[in-house]
Amino acid sequence: VEVVLDERGIPHVESASETAMWFSLGYLHARERFFQMELGRRAGAGRLAEVFGQSALDNDRKMRTLRLAASARRQSSLLSAEEREVFEYYAAGVNAALDRFGKWISPESWLLGVEPEPWQIEDSLTIGLLLQLDLSWAMGEELKRAIELTRLGRERAVDLWGWTRTQARAWIPPGEVVSQPRRDYEPITPPMGGFGSNSWAVSPARSAVDRPLLANDPHLGVQMPGSFFAVHLRGPRTHVAGATIAGIPGVIIGHTEDVAWGLTLAMVDDQDLFSVTLDDAGTRELIDGRWQSLRTVTEDVSVRWQDAPVLLKVRFSRHGPLVRDQRGETLALSWTGFQGPSMASAILGMNRARSVEEAGAAWDAVLGPAMNLVAADSSGHILHRVVGWVPDRGLGAGRLPSPGSDSRWAWSGFRRVAAKSRMDPPEGFVAATNHDLFGEGDFPERDRFPGEFAPPWRVRRLRGALAARTDWTVNDFADLQGDVVSGRAIAVLRQLRPEFEVHQGVSAQSLMAWDAKMGVDSTAATLFSSFMLELEAAVADDEAQRDGLEWNPLGQERLLRLLAGGLDESWWNDVSIPGNQTRRDILDRVLAELDRRGPQEIWGQVHQVTFDHPLTRLSLVRNLAADSWSRGPFAVAGGNSTINGHYWSEQLPFAVNAIPAMRFVADVGNWDDTVLVLPVGQSGRPWSRNYSNQISSWLNVEAVRFPFSREAVDAAAAVRIELNPAPANDSKVNRDR
Repeated sequence: VEVVLDERGIPHVESASETAMWFSLGYLHARERFFQMELGRRAGAGRLAEVFGQSALDNDRKMRTLRLAASARRQSSLLSAEEREVFEYYAAGVNAALDRFGKWISPESWLLGVEPEPWQIEDSLTIGLLLQLDLSWAMGEELKRAIELTRLGRERAVDLWGWTRTQARAWIPPGEVVSQPRRDYEPITPPMGGFGSNSWAVSPARSAVDRPLLANDPHLGVQMPGSFFAVHLRGPRTHVAGATIAGIPGVIIGHTEDVAWGLTLAMVDDQDLFSVTLDDAGTRELIDGRWQSLRTVTEDVSVRWQDAPVLLKVRFSRHGPLVRDQRGETLALSWTGFQGPSMASAILGMNRARSVEEAGAAWDAVLGPAMNLVAADSSGHILHRVVGWVPDRGLGAGRLPSPGSDSRWAWSGFRRVAAKSRMDPPEGFVAATNHDLFGEGDFPERDRFPGEFAPPWRVRRLRGALAARTDWTVNDFADLQGDVVSGRAIAVLRQLRPEFEVHQGVSAQSLMAWDAKMGVDSTAATLFSSFMLELEAAVADDEAQRDGLEWNPLGQERLLRLLAGGLDESWWNDVSIPGNQTRRDILDRVLAELDRRGPQEIWGQVHQVTFDHPLTRLSLVRNLAADSWSRGPFAVAGGNSTINGHYWSEQLPFAVNAIPAMRFVADVGNWDDTVLVLPVGQSGRPWSRNYSNQISSWLNVEAVRFPFSREAVDAAAAVRIELNPAPANDSKVNRDR
């Protein structure tokens, strides 16, 4: 195998053997990112406590309950012979690196005193399931909605959610509702974090080069090293380049010689909670008036520095594992991740695709996660297709915990959403930003599936930009990925302009003069973000306190609905003080407080990202080395509703917790003009010059090319490596090579 490393440390791999090519990917992943892989497989399998002790026990209990490792074993049995061969040779490559470097393969392994175990096929599949779990928020949203229903009452909750009366009758189950909010120790994922991804493509008619162009910038949580590892693989039957996940064989987002593709979440509701009725002994559940036995699995969880393992019993309803097992309130989880083959099967299929149709067909058998696939090929076609399957529910729509004792509410199977596709639309472009595909007109309302859709600001901004031009270039697409205009801000300021003009305060004047750009040097961006937080608190903190909610139920999208007259006006009244307050009273109070505080800091001073090494949470290791392995903080533009999104939560304003995890732009057919930039660097080894050498390019949204042809790869070569099989039983040669 010949490996050419370019100046950013991205490997370009070429081999006359397909299996050797996959072997080398495993070797390179392990050499550069092994500790990230180790954390991933241990986190998914519920084995972190073996390394970190008692502090990681809650995580292990959650993962054992969710049965990711068991699901990975099931997925392994579903691999085709060809897929299994890929996974086996990939694992062999990882193990070759472990044989060569041992615990020195990463400084973290040495510091923690952990001897790496051999890599297994199931480890890769577990990491894939962990990624799928990270992309599924439905159960957290469902539980949050149930608590709002309990505390606010039916009428007020339905108004808050924006449901019609017909939807409320069909979606709110009969009987008692769940009353206890989510606790950190429960294996119930938090509600949706509010971040999303962008992908779009234009046809040759809208391109200056008479070829399709495609862009994708998936947004994920902040990591060090980053979420993706870039690679270029050339073998006898595979020629693909793009972004991989360390630990999994295959390019997730990228291009072959004929087709490029990007992915965003379709936001399908792929998880349901079921309220289970148990007998007094807790060994049976009630289904349609009859008692049925629960299944129980016992797990021994090893904990470092403890002599005996911790015993964990996981009980299973007919709906799935019990994720809340409290007296009087028991919840079971159904999730697409418990069934069907791994999404890795779709990834490997896309890696050999020659057209947009073949890229879409690679997902036909994969249940989840459901994704928006945006693709473009060298024949000039562009495609937006929803890939994956949705649960086939008897009653309800998965919006609230369902009665587990009534089989009419249970899942009866799955139905495909693959029919929902748009190919070569007359407008000459497609775009997917996790938005409501039905509300925004991508697909007809009759095809609607339940989902936790993102607000429409990014897709509307993209569509307006794409429709305005017929001369798009790769550099223009890269510039569009850096767009920081807030559609939400424009909508809010339009609603409030009359009141701002009457108020005439300094804050109101500044907001009216603002261009809605969330630039790092903008004080108005900070002012607007503070204004929205203060207004949301002034409107609904009083109701939250009165009704016993642990969170403000409004949120910024619902606040905008209130401003537009889409919510009951009684929200404006502050129930914590005497008398009736009006919209004008609340607005004046918030603006007066902002005026009192005086000038705001620029956005880049408060809106920053820090790439913390995962070991910074361990005080001893942090003092020894891990602090020096972190990078930042860095000022970043954008916000929670911009194309160039750097997301923050209301619990910790305005610290960034999710970012563009990669920026990818492809000139379809002229692959040497492809752009691919990672947020930190290619390597996970802190001493490597490629550990953080892409930060500047990422911060400045630079269009750095990613070569593909032999000529371009040779021109970009910084280091050449040759990987050869070692003679049998010759460990010294193996080490040297």
